[in-house]
Amino acid sequence: MKKVKLGDVCKIQSGGTPSRGNLNYWNNGNIPWVKISDIKEKHLSRTEEFITQEGLANSSAKIFPKETILYTIFATLGEVSILEIEATTNQAIAGLQIIDENICKDYLYYYLISLKPFVNEIGRGVAQNNINMQILRNFEIPLPSLEEQKAIARKLDKVSGLIEKRKTQLEKLSELVKSRFIEMFESGNYPVCRLGDVCSKITDGTHKTPNYLDAGVTFISAKNIVNGELDFSDVKYISDQEYAEIQKRCQTEMGDILLSKSGSLGAPVIVKTTERIGLFESLAVIKYDRSKLLPAFLCEQLKSDRIQRQFKVGTKGVAIKHLHLGVIADTDIVVPPIEDQNAFATFVEQVDKSKFEIQKSLEKLEILKKSLMQKYFG
Repeated sequence: MKKVKLGDVCKIQSGGTPSRGNLNYWNNGNIPWVKISDIKEKHLSRTEEFITQEGLANSSAKIFPKETILYTIFATLGEVSILEIEATTNQAIAGLQIIDENICKDYLYYYLISLKPFVNEIGRGVAQNNINMQILRNFEIPLPSLEEQKAIARKLDKVSGLIEKRKTQLEKLSELVKSRFIEMFESGNYPVCRLGDVCSKITDGTHKTPNYLDAGVTFISAKNIVNGELDFSDVKYISDQEYAEIQKRCQTEMGDILLSKSGSLGAPVIVKTTERIGLFESLAVIKYDRSKLLPAFLCEQLKSDRIQRQFKVGTKGVAIKHLHLGVIADTDIVVPPIEDQNAFATFVEQVDKSKFEIQKSLEKLEILKKSLMQKYFG
């Protein structure tokens, strides 16, 4: 198949950042200014920040037209989005304007997405995790006919759309549970106590980095809490001997609550396995009185805005934020009658059944998309 260099079919330029020290470059600005955190979806139509005309004139920032493909080249590599508005970008983002009428922008978008593992491998060999413009311009694109490109893009758009639909359905179900919790418990006159007063133990995982093995006892950290569940797709393994030492401090049991102490602070999850699990210090384990609290109720309460505000106030650290065990223990929680908690838990169980079916569908769609990307782009 014919291949072309990206630099031969696109005009490629990076953006710039007006001086933060000059308020005239930022205050009351109306020119959208894209940074990496704005690049979340295929199409980009809004930005968090704006610059002024004066800021544009006195920096290397430039206005990219609609349909420019944005590509991140510094720190977080390989994120891609298509502009639906005219916008400027910072210097960590390159703007790709197609200059060859035989290139379909949606096909090019998916091709660039497929390069992410390769690009990150290149970036790891550079001190500041970046790729330069020359490397970007030399990327070779497999180029079927324009009609084939459009057909490929349509297929991938369809699968991607279904994936987003499933994710939205999961988010709505989580919001439904949150709304039910508020309705049942936030306006009631229930007893309040310290979390630590209804727990036999609140501790965290090992503060020492273990020796990792290719197989052994599963070892997890805060990054393994994903969308309210424990994600075992990317775990470490440790020896029986190291696990034996760790469990003296924090042995997990079915129904315990794990809570992230760093990273995504204050994210709780219920342990739903009897398998042995070793914990790193970024996870706290909460062993609560099961005669007074049910796991579904406690987990949802820990997610609530009221509790999250308490966690935020108690967070320590400047560069890296940490949630200390004492703050967790001092958190005020409500303790309704167990029958009220049971009613809530039954509702959560029904919602979880729906979530499970949607999650299965989502995983199948993600596998399909991955196989299509492999088929089309290798």
